[in-house]
Amino acid sequence: MNMKDKKERKLIKRKINLLGEAEVGKTSLILRFVKNVFGDEYLKTIGTNVYSKDLALEDADVKLVIYDIMGDSDFDSVRDVAFEKSTGAIAVVDCTREETLDRLTEEWIPRYKDLAVNYAPIVLAINKVDLEDKEISKENIPDKALPYFDSIFHTSAKTGKNVEKMFKELGFKTVYYQLSVGRSTEQIISEKKKIDSPRKLTAGLLAYASKSGEMPYKLKQEKFEQSGLDRFSLDEEISEEQAVTFGELLFEWYEDDEDRRSASAVKRLLQRYQEDHRTPI
Repeated sequence: MNMKDKKERKLIKRKINLLGEAEVGKTSLILRFVKNVFGDEYLKTIGTNVYSKDLALEDADVKLVIYDIMGDSDFDSVRDVAFEKSTGAIAVVDCTREETLDRLTEEWIPRYKDLAVNYAPIVLAINKVDLEDKEISKENIPDKALPYFDSIFHTSAKTGKNVEKMFKELGFKTVYYQLSVGRSTEQIISEKKKIDSPRKLTAGLLAYASKSGEMPYKLKQEKFEQSGLDRFSLDEEISEEQAVTFGELLFEWYEDDEDRRSASAVKRLLQRYQEDHRTPI
């Protein structure tokens, strides 16, 4: 095949962090992902360690630059430097210690959000699921904690369970979320700002499809591309046809999946665009 006929792959670099208390397994998760190794000994991080690994995502390569910082939250200056301009994070809890979730939501995540880029996705790793005496699971996470997380994984650095899958999804989200406004559909629809451009419509649809609706990210990627949008070039022009097509594809999928709530939300966004833009869809 002629080199000119090959689709050029783009290299995208994304800085991510692992958040959480000491001994929850942050470094072990990184080493399992980056080097596919595991040791039973506790690996205490001093200051900040930086790792990197490339991920292949369809038509682009994403280089994850992973900042592993010490779990002692008293060292604010260490955390602050590591969090600056971060584009995503994995928040790690030890499934046998309920207090590790409390410390995440009370201390780590608020500080991270202050310094990371706007709406950086945060994935929750309920780690060490190979152990007995579990205190934390998806089912017993308090409702007040759920809005902090874009996805939740049960992981084990020891067995490798869900580690690769979790990092890969976060890598995708750090790229895909660049246009997402990071708010709920109700906030988007009720706020005074108009959805009066294809870009704002696309942002609203992405925000909903990314945070709600239970649509797998691979499927969102497929619908995005079917509408003619390039998630790696979201700073470029977005046409009305592309934005509306993306919304219609989301609506059809939710309808077929009998997810009436999500279908209704997408329909309301399309209607809001029609009202604010004053052009028929």
